[in-house]
Amino acid sequence: MSQTDWTTSLSAIGLATLSLIAFKVTRQVSVYCLPSSLPRYNQSGNNWAFVTGATDGIGFGFCEELCSRGFNVILHGRNQEKLNRRVQELQAAFPERKTGVVVFDVVDVVNQEVDRIAAQVRDIIGAQGKLSLLVNNVGGEMRPAVMLRELSSSDVDATINMNARFTAQITRLLLPFLEERHEDGPSGFVMNVSSFSCFGLPYLSIYSATKGFVTTFTRALEAECRAEGRGVEVMGLLVGEVRSGSYKVEETLFIPKARTLAQAALNRIGCGRVMVAPYFWHWVQSVSFEIFPRWMLMKFSVEKMKSIRANVEKSQKSK
Repeated sequence: MSQTDWTTSLSAIGLATLSLIAFKVTRQVSVYCLPSSLPRYNQSGNNWAFVTGATDGIGFGFCEELCSRGFNVILHGRNQEKLNRRVQELQAAFPERKTGVVVFDVVDVVNQEVDRIAAQVRDIIGAQGKLSLLVNNVGGEMRPAVMLRELSSSDVDATINMNARFTAQITRLLLPFLEERHEDGPSGFVMNVSSFSCFGLPYLSIYSATKGFVTTFTRALEAECRAEGRGVEVMGLLVGEVRSGSYKVEETLFIPKARTLAQAALNRIGCGRVMVAPYFWHWVQSVSFEIFPRWMLMKFSVEKMKSIRANVEKSQKSK
């Protein structure tokens, strides 16, 4: 093959590669330009959303944003007094909206009667009500930035229960509600909050594994619902750092407030993706997972997690 032929072949390969990259980038960016189809799930203006882990952070951000968009909201949490305070805040800000609460400790999900939640939801929404949106937001790490061998049996179980087991159980329970069709619109929507931790982060081994579960659970459930043709849509959120709850980091372009993240998530409904980074700048960060080798990403992650670990230890010693 002559030098000219080699040059032509390499040019063609380079052009094809650039075209593929341009296509992927354009396709991804278009996700953030499409209008949300959320209004389809509340055409009557009287439908309900169920938000798990709703007393703080992203969960309460979802409650605020959903109320502002005309949904009635059922708040889930484990502290009755805190739930009551949040309900009062919502009623003061959105007096035209209805609210309800479900008290359930997800850390101890194994030893409780989870099925009773279905009856509670039915009582809250009433005979004429329609549950059209489930936001599986509850989650967290009991002891962040800790080596696996430092965790107790209860630590491991608590993290799995909080991030994986309850998500599966509450979705199982509420799917029949979401599948109910009303004259005013389609069936329901399931939104599962996962994290970029699902790629596997050091010092967060159990938490990362549970987020991997949520991601795979989302993909499997979406395929199942589509195969059954019941009309329920499923989408998972890949979330980066967010200023929420006890995580009082400084808000930056790449670390949004909880409600900003919730707003972005609701805006992504109908984007056509099963898993999506709802916040644009989180997606920009996620590009590194495709560009850089894993060893480089893990080196950065180790440094960051060790810094968090040192801060936690320093804080504990100062008490």
